[in-house]
Amino acid sequence: MARLLLIDPDRGTVAALQKALAVAGLTDVSAVVSGSFALTMLERDRPDLIVSRARIHDIDGYELCGIVRSDPEFTGILFVVLADAEDEVPAGAFDEGGADRILVGAFSPETIVTEVRSLLAARTIPESESEPVPVAVAAAPEGLRGSLDVMDLAEVAQAIALGGKTGHLVLALASGEGTVVFDRGRIVHAEFGHLVGEPAFTALVVTSHRAPGGTFFFNPMEAATSFQRTIERSVESLLLSTAAGIDEGRADTAAGVSSN
Repeated sequence: MARLLLIDPDRGTVAALQKALAVAGLTDVSAVVSGSFALTMLERDRPDLIVSRARIHDIDGYELCGIVRSDPEFTGILFVVLADAEDEVPAGAFDEGGADRILVGAFSPETIVTEVRSLLAARTIPESESEPVPVAVAAAPEGLRGSLDVMDLAEVAQAIALGGKTGHLVLALASGEGTVVFDRGRIVHAEFGHLVGEPAFTALVVTSHRAPGGTFFFNPMEAATSFQRTIERSVESLLLSTAAGIDEGRADTAAGVSSN
């Protein structure tokens, strides 16, 4: 059975997550309230996966993840960071040595359990030396994931741009799914319905702004080679023009969105 370590100063939150994990069959779970306690625990009882709140008392979740990633003895430990909407996502959070998942927003324990199970399923975890090793299933997308109710598309795009990352940002909105492609922090392509390029990006910003309930995840890649380059302007220029268009009502018309 997979061994988990939870790091969260809120004991009530930890208790709720432990209960949800137990329902899912994950009962080998330890919990601590600080990063220093977590490091002590790691030395004597190596977990398969760590779930850490981003904001903890002594060492923040991203820094703790960096410590774990830099120690060869902890190679292979999966790491999930839970961030509040107001927490700053550091520029290096998307780097290869960062967390396997970054969940931004108010996620239910059941949603966190789903992410945990997805990560565990995507790797090989022997039940014991005498038992056969299960076959790993296809890995789920890695990287930043969250709700557009708590972190809007502009903030997500800026965070990816600041990190200088390459990959696909996939958005699930009430009216459909859209994609924004980043190449070393620059937006180079977007698709939404029948729209492509800047009109698609504008439509995604406007639609996510007007219709609540959307979600996103960013899947880092080594190179954005899947699409041709349809956007040349900088992220800042795109966001400024879209914001100005929304203020003036032009962006709604261009995106085909009603501003009732």
